[in-house]
Amino acid sequence: MERKENENGIEFTYKPSNSVFSDFQLKIIPNDYNLEITEEKNQSIAEFITRTFPEKEITFEIKNKVDFADSGVNLEKITCPHCRREIEFEKWQEEMAKAEESDFIEMEFVTPCCKKGTSLNNLIYDSESGFSKYQITIINPDFDKVNQQELVSHIEKQTGLKMKLVWAQY
Repeated sequence: MERKENENGIEFTYKPSNSVFSDFQLKIIPNDYNLEITEEKNQSIAEFITRTFPEKEITFEIKNKVDFADSGVNLEKITCPHCRREIEFEKWQEEMAKAEESDFIEMEFVTPCCKKGTSLNNLIYDSESGFSKYQITIINPDFDKVNQQELVSHIEKQTGLKMKLVWAQY
């Protein structure tokens, strides 16, 4: 496994010789976007994930700041958690740009639909997305062969952390 350190944090990449680039990714992130994963906990998770997906390229990122784990073209609709009305992408992108300026420390805003306060993290994304300081990315997993509930359950049991899956296509 290759280890790279940069200004954003630490990245570990497992890349078997027969892996191929894809536009399809499975991202695994903690439910708690502020959660900081240690290298030791990452190693434990990496051992399980690389055994589960031995022929896939996998990246494990421990970041210094919160980042958005998006679902790419799968994200078609964002909804207000209060009134369930759709939030226009332009408004969402505006709020994302503001939040990014603070490294996603300040994600609160007033919704344009019902004028209630919420957070970018509390919005309802039609395709699972989220914020985190830790992200596992599996390139080109076999969607039909992944038992999603079992995968998340195993990681949660092993680490004691609540996790979620973000399926992304680019």
